[in-house]
Amino acid sequence: MQPAMYHTEQTSEQSPYSPRLSSLAAIALVCSLILIFTFTLYHSAQSRQHELKNHMLNVEINRVQRAIEVNLQKEAYFLVWLANTLQNKGKIDDRVWKRTTAGIRSTFPFFAGVYWLDAESTVQWTTPTNFTPYPTNANWEASSSVKLNAMPVLSRLSTSTVHPAPNGRLAIEMLHPVVFDGEIAGHLGASYNIKMMVEAIAAEFLRPGQNLVLSDGARPFIGELPTAAGAMVNTVALNALNGQWQLTVWQSKEAEHTYFSLPILIFIAGIVVTALVAMSLYLLEVNIIGRRAESSMVSMLKEEITQRREAEAQLKFTANHDPQTHLPNRFAMEQYLNRNLRSDHDMVLMCVSLDKFQEINDMYGHLVADQLLFEAAKRFKSVLPPHAILARIRNDQFMVACAGMSQLEAEMQANQLRMCLEEEFYIEDNDILTTCAIGIAYRYNNELLADDMLRHADTAANKAKALGSRKVVAYNQTMQEQLNRKKELERAIRQAINNDELKLHFQPQVDLRTRQIVGVEALVRWESQNGVAISTDVIIQTAEETGLMQRLGHWVVDTALKEFSRMLDERCAPKCIAINVSGHEFQDGYLADYVIRSVNRYDIPASRVQIELTEQVFIENLERNQHILNRLTASGISLAIDDFGTGYSSLAYLKHFPVNTVKIDRGFIKDLPQSNDDLVICQAVVSMANLLQLKVVAEGVETIDQQELLRNIGCNFAQGHFYYEPMSADDLMVVLKKQRAGRLYPAS
Repeated sequence: MQPAMYHTEQTSEQSPYSPRLSSLAAIALVCSLILIFTFTLYHSAQSRQHELKNHMLNVEINRVQRAIEVNLQKEAYFLVWLANTLQNKGKIDDRVWKRTTAGIRSTFPFFAGVYWLDAESTVQWTTPTNFTPYPTNANWEASSSVKLNAMPVLSRLSTSTVHPAPNGRLAIEMLHPVVFDGEIAGHLGASYNIKMMVEAIAAEFLRPGQNLVLSDGARPFIGELPTAAGAMVNTVALNALNGQWQLTVWQSKEAEHTYFSLPILIFIAGIVVTALVAMSLYLLEVNIIGRRAESSMVSMLKEEITQRREAEAQLKFTANHDPQTHLPNRFAMEQYLNRNLRSDHDMVLMCVSLDKFQEINDMYGHLVADQLLFEAAKRFKSVLPPHAILARIRNDQFMVACAGMSQLEAEMQANQLRMCLEEEFYIEDNDILTTCAIGIAYRYNNELLADDMLRHADTAANKAKALGSRKVVAYNQTMQEQLNRKKELERAIRQAINNDELKLHFQPQVDLRTRQIVGVEALVRWESQNGVAISTDVIIQTAEETGLMQRLGHWVVDTALKEFSRMLDERCAPKCIAINVSGHEFQDGYLADYVIRSVNRYDIPASRVQIELTEQVFIENLERNQHILNRLTASGISLAIDDFGTGYSSLAYLKHFPVNTVKIDRGFIKDLPQSNDDLVICQAVVSMANLLQLKVVAEGVETIDQQELLRNIGCNFAQGHFYYEPMSADDLMVVLKKQRAGRLYPAS
């Protein structure tokens, strides 16, 4: 009664001329529609204005690009023409030089000067005479413009990279040979002021507030890129004489900013119209409300009270029950546990987790999945005691709480729940079979809270699910300790990856006939704070589960290729380096691009790089992964299957994927030669690989007997502790240099 009285008092004090909420909502809706229309027009005008600016910027950068390319080619053609003119003279002396090069600066102002290099590369003449050339500072190379423009006339022109010159100039040196009587008598050189040319073009084609940046792919040599956000930037490739440059034109966000542009005028007009419409509608509503009678006030109050009571009851039911099955939810279960844990009675909590519920949902749809949950709840109720509480706490999980039940009774009850669920369901003309995993939590001390029991039941159910379907597992303290250890290990490995504490070791692969090192496999290593070495499998698994696999994979690829490049520079690199790639890395669609770019960046022949793949790559996303693998092999990179023979579809890999190496898993090697089964498997793999012309590498070789047996059955390559343990790059280079010097001799 108190809420009703309070509402009556408030209503009696309310002015009869106050507008209705629905009217205010209508006014707000109309104003919102006007504002939405205004904002739509504003954003449309702004977008159009931005598109026009981008288009203008694109037109301007294309004009600048064409102007720079034309000027560079024009000066190059002129230098070739001037060299041909000297060549047609049949000789060159001081008089011929001055007559031929007179007036060059007035005709071609961007030339800082031209000079003559005789056959001994000595500067003999310059124009103008006070010009000092710097030919020794030039990094000469064949002009890439020949390839780009296919101009035979430039085929003998050589150019340098852009380099600083006196008086703040940036110059490009050009050289063209001059042939007299079939022999090169010297070179005509020119120093081209690229900075002066670019500034002149920018002054002609660019507007105030626009900036020009030229870079050779490494860093800008003219201009600076914008540092502030919001700048309009456009970049195109520019065919220069000495390669391909990048031309960037940008203008700041404040450039050409006006306070009375069309978008601003639209915005102001929309605000004014909205305010006028809101005021007009509000005054109209006040006038209408003033004319209405107040005779229906009592009935309205009664109806409101009834609706409030119904809404409160509905909210209370919604807060404590699952909307699909109408069973108590997790909140209600927690309240029930809190009430009953205050007594000294035994308490059992069972968590029933349905198997493959998401697959059923995807296969048959939400309606069938919801009906399955409803029918499962009915079956559970039919086998539970009357005093047990059944709740649905998650999408595919139910919980059963029962006070006064012993552990033996709980296990028997759990098996009844499991068996009743395994009977076939008939829903919407569909025959559905499902199973479940059940976790049981007991009240083992009086201090246990409801949240603890819920967590323990969840943990036991997850453990049962990990062991496979149709399992019943009771919670114990060991599970929590395992979770804590796993969490600590994940945190430590994540920190190691973030802090760059990982190391890369290399294990050589040897030729069984010569015992020479023919390849190396890159292996990631890390030692925990207590000095315990964490295996590669644990590091990779943790990185996959914590979302750091892509970053770790890029680090491994980059570090391995950098060390292999160092071995190539030291002239001691083996024939091939193998790098493991996890299936999670293939979720990155740019994996092939990253590997190929890294190979090119370190200037490593692609044929000397091998990617080792796990079974996950071949099972998941077959079409996409096959495209990535084909890209790798098209670039020259070879592929190997790691742990061959352990997967159920390994033979299919050889048929559908461009694999050229298989690695026999160490599980088939460790019991040789005693295990006849392993021997038969190894013989089959080697024979099959030889018929398919594939390379075979045996992993985990640790004894000479294993070596001899593998060599006898036709396996030519192996790796393992019998030969070398994984070592750092520096230690590996010492071994490789000894092998190159002949101090490591093949075994007999």
